Amino acid sequence: MWIRKKGVGKIPTDLMLDRVLPLLKKKKLLATPIGKSSGSWQTVSESEIALGGIEGINPYRARRGASTEPYGVFWLEIQQVLTENNIIIKNRANRGKWTIQEVKECIESDLVFPAISGGEIMRWGVASYNYVLITQDPTTRAGYEESILKTRWPRTYGYLLKFKSQLLERAAYKKYHAEQNNPFYSQYNIADYSFVRYKVAWKRMANDIFSVVVSQFKTPVGYKIIIPTDTTSYFSVDSEDEAHYICAIINSTIVRDFIKSYSSAGRGFGAPSVMEHVGIPKFDLNIKLHQELSQVSKDLHNLKLEDQTNMIQELEEKNDNLVSKFFKI
Repeated sequence: MWIRKKGVGKIPTDLMLDRVLPLLKKKKLLATPIGKSSGSWQTVSESEIALGGIEGINPYRARRGASTEPYGVFWLEIQQVLTENNIIIKNRANRGKWTIQEVKECIESDLVFPAISGGEIMRWGVASYNYVLITQDPTTRAGYEESILKTRWPRTYGYLLKFKSQLLERAAYKKYHAEQNNPFYSQYNIADYSFVRYKVAWKRMANDIFSVVVSQFKTPVGYKIIIPTDTTSYFSVDSEDEAHYICAIINSTIVRDFIKSYSSAGRGFGAPSVMEHVGIPKFDLNIKLHQELSQVSKDLHNLKLEDQTNMIQELEEKNDNLVSKFFKI
């Protein structure tokens, strides 16, 4: 791998080789296929060969976050809580690439959920939460039938009608819903797994793994399940202990380095598919090392909330040691 030396700017493409070589340094790497059928290659230095011990079958299925475009329609600000389950909202019209009319509306609160995007995720924590309108029936995986929306959530239906023409023009609607004539507000990547109580979420578009455990969030209308959106990937799991066990592993230095060895920085770095090669055994509460990993992640999440940077670094070193022991590296 050839890289520019420190302080070297752009190198003209017509420069002769003998003038280019003094500006570069090279690093010898090994390239080997990873996985049985993915076509991906892992590129590592000789000192990183041991990372291959992490490769294996992952029993946990990673998923891409909920697709809720256009953001200007489905992303909301809660401005006031009223009686009878109603709220005053304002759509976040300037979010995203679409030109959306800004409106202030009274709707029912039932379909409004706290949400996180990749930009809000930190390692062991979340910087802030947004609110998103989820109009998808998690069982049918299409928008709730219009008759249901009109009956149960008439104010929400009235709000969505204002954007009907724009919602019908979405590429995702045309690709996944138009042929079945699903409701115009149908969304994508939303199903029962979106509402599982515990999730391990990470940035999908990044140059490193930044992972956090999320569950519920106290909103102005009570506790609600947090929905990871489409700039994230995540695992849905059954228990808090299991979620923290996974988070400790994928936030460790060696696992992050392992993922970097076959996934390039950018929009697809943290795609769900990158986790297929990380051999995380199924969580077992009876195994002491699994318990220890889970507890260290819980402690790091608490320290992140308290902004205890020095203590975080110390505990991350402990986590790295535990994960190295876990993979026998």
